[in-house]
Amino acid sequence: MPIKDTSVEASSMPAGQESVAGGEAVIHTIPDKFYGAALKAKLVSPEERNVPAAASIPAQGGKRHTGMVAGIIVLLLLLGGVGGGFVYFNRQLLFPQLSAPAQEPSPEPPRPPAPPPPPAAPTNLSATATSPTLVQLNWTDASDNEAGFRVERREPTTAYAAVTSLPPNSNAFQDRSVEAERTYLYRIISLNAGGESPTSNEASADTPALPPSPPEQPKLPPAGLDSDSDGLTDLEEPLYGTSPTDPDADKDTFLDGNEVFHLYNPAGKQGVKLLESGLVKEFKSPVGWTVLVPTSWQTEIDAEGLRARIRTGHGEFFMIAVEPNPENQSILDWYLTRNPGVLSSDTVMIETKSGIPGLVGKNPLVTYFPWKSAVLVFTYDLNGQTFVNFRTTYEMMKNSLQLAPEPVLPSAPSVPEATPESALPPVVPAGNMPEPENAAEQGTALPPPGV
Repeated sequence: MPIKDTSVEASSMPAGQESVAGGEAVIHTIPDKFYGAALKAKLVSPEERNVPAAASIPAQGGKRHTGMVAGIIVLLLLLGGVGGGFVYFNRQLLFPQLSAPAQEPSPEPPRPPAPPPPPAAPTNLSATATSPTLVQLNWTDASDNEAGFRVERREPTTAYAAVTSLPPNSNAFQDRSVEAERTYLYRIISLNAGGESPTSNEASADTPALPPSPPEQPKLPPAGLDSDSDGLTDLEEPLYGTSPTDPDADKDTFLDGNEVFHLYNPAGKQGVKLLESGLVKEFKSPVGWTVLVPTSWQTEIDAEGLRARIRTGHGEFFMIAVEPNPENQSILDWYLTRNPGVLSSDTVMIETKSGIPGLVGKNPLVTYFPWKSAVLVFTYDLNGQTFVNFRTTYEMMKNSLQLAPEPVLPSAPSVPEATPESALPPVVPAGNMPEPENAAEQGTALPPPGV
């Protein structure tokens, strides 16, 4: 059914008028003026006016207002009933006090928890200087509620200052910011949100002095002139029949110095050994060692075969000495025992082409070969020369070394004592000491020490 919405004026709605027109249902809306004072009036209780109820308003006035509101309500009901339609009331406008929702009180904000009590102080603090630049701290964690620790340090004439902060449950710290030959005092403090603990006991440590600086590493002089860069110096080339301007004398694609190093003839056909070419000769000792030396060089040896010298004719020479190793120590232990202050990191282990192990110490021109109850020491003595002129020949002689299964040593009193490396001739040139013109021939006796 269609619905018609009309606005009804008070003057156009006489009592008893039908609210149905043309068979259509009509919904009547009440204009604002029908609400009148009832819509805008506010009932105020005598208590709100601070006036006693009995004396403030006459009974007739209170009845008059109540009757007015009731009349309006009855009028609206009559209009709705007579019209046969529907009447809608705005309850919030008529009775705002009754329709306003009740407001709940705001909840109180949560209170923060109370802070924990301060932790207990650490105990049993100890300080130990383990090196000139490190102090080890240890203590007992005496609390179970700390949030961390603070390490403090001072010196005898200074105030405490923080060194570091540590996480909870810590009980050790390494102070690496200390200096040598100083006295340090320490204390530890526990802390959390509730505050700090009392300080721990005080512990002190005295750092030792720095160790003495190691002796300066000997500096090897530069190699002699090698015009063709074949590994043989210009002074070595004539020893093997090669030219200082031709790096590959036999045209076999191998450099001449490389062939000499591996005991091959650099000027002969491929595969010819040095010993077969006549360019080198064997130098033997009755103790049991053998080396190859250039044929033109001169050799000397003592009566017992314990010390020998190989002369180059250019000033420098080579020494071979057999020294005792009665306890059969490893070559590294033997060397370190006789060279205090030298570290194992200063040494290099080598192996000759014939498989004999050896050790090169801080002096790169001295090589030590273990030999049962003895050690063979092979030294290149520059004797004041400013260049290393026969380095490849030195390597060739070491590669040619042969040792008997056991050294044939004389009686114990005749065996020379081991010579520390520091007592050997220095590598750094110390002035020219020319070789005597009347050098001894092959196989002659070695002059006694000092000659």
